[in-house]
Amino acid sequence: MTWTPRRDVTTVVVVAVLMTVAMAVFGMEVKAANAPVGPAGSDTTAAPKATPAFSMSRSGPSPERVVVVANSRDPDSEAIARYYIRKRNIPETNLILMDAPDVTDVTWPEFVDKIFNPLRERLTKDGWLQAYPTDLKDADGRLRYGFFGNRIDFLVVCYGMPIRILNDPARLTATPLTLDHKELYTNQAAVDSELALLAASNTPTTGLVNNPLFGKMNPDDFTRELVVKVARLDGPSPEAVRGLIDSALVGEAHGLQGRAYIDMGGPHQEGEDWLKAASATVRRLGFDVTEDHNKELIGWGTRFDAPAIYLGWYAGQPSGPISDAQFRFPPGAIAVHIHSFSGDAIRKADARWVGPLVVRGVAATVGNVFEPYLSFTHHLDLLMDGLAHGMTTGEAAYYSLPALSWMEVFIGDPLYRPFAVSVPEQLDQAARTPTVESPYAVIREMHLLEDQSHPADALALGEKSFAQKPDLALALALAQNEHGQDHDADALKQLAWCATVDPVPRGDLGLLGEIARWAAAHGGKALALELYAKVLSAPGANPDLLNAFLPEALNLARTSGDEGHRGPWQKQYDLLNPAPKAGEKP
Repeated sequence: MTWTPRRDVTTVVVVAVLMTVAMAVFGMEVKAANAPVGPAGSDTTAAPKATPAFSMSRSGPSPERVVVVANSRDPDSEAIARYYIRKRNIPETNLILMDAPDVTDVTWPEFVDKIFNPLRERLTKDGWLQAYPTDLKDADGRLRYGFFGNRIDFLVVCYGMPIRILNDPARLTATPLTLDHKELYTNQAAVDSELALLAASNTPTTGLVNNPLFGKMNPDDFTRELVVKVARLDGPSPEAVRGLIDSALVGEAHGLQGRAYIDMGGPHQEGEDWLKAASATVRRLGFDVTEDHNKELIGWGTRFDAPAIYLGWYAGQPSGPISDAQFRFPPGAIAVHIHSFSGDAIRKADARWVGPLVVRGVAATVGNVFEPYLSFTHHLDLLMDGLAHGMTTGEAAYYSLPALSWMEVFIGDPLYRPFAVSVPEQLDQAARTPTVESPYAVIREMHLLEDQSHPADALALGEKSFAQKPDLALALALAQNEHGQDHDADALKQLAWCATVDPVPRGDLGLLGEIARWAAAHGGKALALELYAKVLSAPGANPDLLNAFLPEALNLARTSGDEGHRGPWQKQYDLLNPAPKAGEKP
């Protein structure tokens, strides 16, 4: 993803041609040069404090208008489809079983003959697509229909269906090289991105096609019906895919709860701008946010508790906490890492990004099955903007995606609305049936009160909640609030409770280390040493996490004259970092 074209959003031109076969011609052009990051005239950084009821669909996405597609050759594919149908109360008549190739990658003839044409025919027969059928085919072998309507809110493609269409050089040679950039002269694509054009005619297979929904907060019915919005329920195993579905349902029922982690430091300013705007959006929604501006990914020395939102780039696959096989995202988590090939190994648990994210419990993610080039992948600022305005994840995925007939996939339940539950409703739920994520709803409300210049009210809410259910993250939030009001002594008293936690949950060790740092920086060195000791003696602590905190703990012990801690910690450090033997490179 090293080449980053800047391209203008050209107008989508749709010409209806009524002939004896009453055919509609869909002419979405390939983009021209010099496009802005976001749609012209839009403010991609603005986000409401509340989440108004909103939908890209006419009356909101409905389970009755979701079509689910599975591969009849794969029993797991049908089982997942039926599981999703039950969980979302989708009519069983909306299930389509296809005799599709039981492979990940397909050729163009396989895609057209076994997937695209049968689906176009079936969807039209069942009334999902309103069209005038014909026996004619275009140059790529696709059935040519005249379309005048589309009733599908989402087409959900399940585990077991092919994912990628391979490049076909023979078809390329039949296409004149008229594109501005030869890098776009390819017909490899994501299956889902081509299926998005089921309600369109005469679209090119070489290069990309403009997405008419891109940047449209309120598209009219005509524009909305040009695209069949495709989502995919897929991952490394059937169990992981069912977890993906369940995560969305829990997240929607309780509202997204946790923190946001924005991992910057990528190679191009365009992507940095997206992440900066996305960070501003989630802050305005009240989330506690950690921004990492280093070139390296968020590491073991950074807190990574309850990552309800993770947005980052630009590495080939996870490292740090996300790479831990025991790590799990909280229910409903949305996680995306921009990389050229983030989605080219969706069914592998230890390769690239999409597979590992699904295995670790996310509810929604996006990825690229081939090199998309940065400007044509999902714009993460718009993704978060759409969600903040109340879109479902499926709607936000298409709101933020500039190109179709290209390389991108959306993984997750497209009906999932992360902000369907307001913060006050989350607090009411927490009062009745608290969960491990409940304190993060309190922290979010504290931030919203602070933003409205009510720090005392925020402190009162936090203290009341802490008294009812003490929590490490809430303790730090209270200390930070006290510090903001010049009450550092009270802040340290608040943090003293953290030293009593035993055992410390594995996922909270980075948080406890962050609390130790905060205490040391605000006059609480003795408490900090006690907290570091808990981190460094935690059973099963990852060696990388120990190496992240040992140097600062050692330095604090030295400067404090605490030999009782310094000696054992130095031995621990030396065991983890043995000196090279003679002749070995350090």
